[in-house]
Amino acid sequence: MTGNDTSSSTLYPHSTDFTGRPPPPDEGYSWAQIKEAIDSNSLHGLRRTDKGQYEYEQWQAKIDRATYNNVGEYIAFAILQWPDLEDPAESKEADHSMTLEERHRAIEPRLTIRLNHYPFPVQESIQYFVLWSTRDMSVQEERVRLNDYLKQQLEGGQGSSSGGLAPGLLAPAPGKRKQWMFFVNPVELRSVATVDHIHVFVRDVEAMDI
Repeated sequence: MTGNDTSSSTLYPHSTDFTGRPPPPDEGYSWAQIKEAIDSNSLHGLRRTDKGQYEYEQWQAKIDRATYNNVGEYIAFAILQWPDLEDPAESKEADHSMTLEERHRAIEPRLTIRLNHYPFPVQESIQYFVLWSTRDMSVQEERVRLNDYLKQQLEGGQGSSSGGLAPGLLAPAPGKRKQWMFFVNPVELRSVATVDHIHVFVRDVEAMDI
């Protein structure tokens, strides 16, 4: 079935409203299309196929809600294997005069990058990851740490056969280097709202192009 199959919503029922959002290209979104969506602040135009959305919602439905309050909690504890982290600003002894930056410094830093298992489709030349964080990545200090982490994970091994350090990252082809870009979904587009995360896209380019 292609992304333009009009019967897909019947074959793969899902609760997400894709009205006014054309289906993805049959070959997946290109690097240029993703970059244009980022640059023009039109991320709402990027969407899963009906089949992909159906499979994602079926996966969500299997989460034990007696154990996990929401999808984000399941991802943090069952998939990412993070410890039971508590925000010190929410404790009884908290200093409520803490600034936002001070509050986030007090939370244990944790970053985990993984391939996106329920992505919107991208072209074969692109790898699509999600970077999960225990801290709010809108804070400037976190953005600096984020960039350093991505550089290490995606470029750390370049010049060797191992590629970067991110699990699942393909080694760059001979004469190539990794190029990457990312975006943060606006709140209304987030399917996991309780864990900070960004969408990361990686591809090979000529070594001299970076």
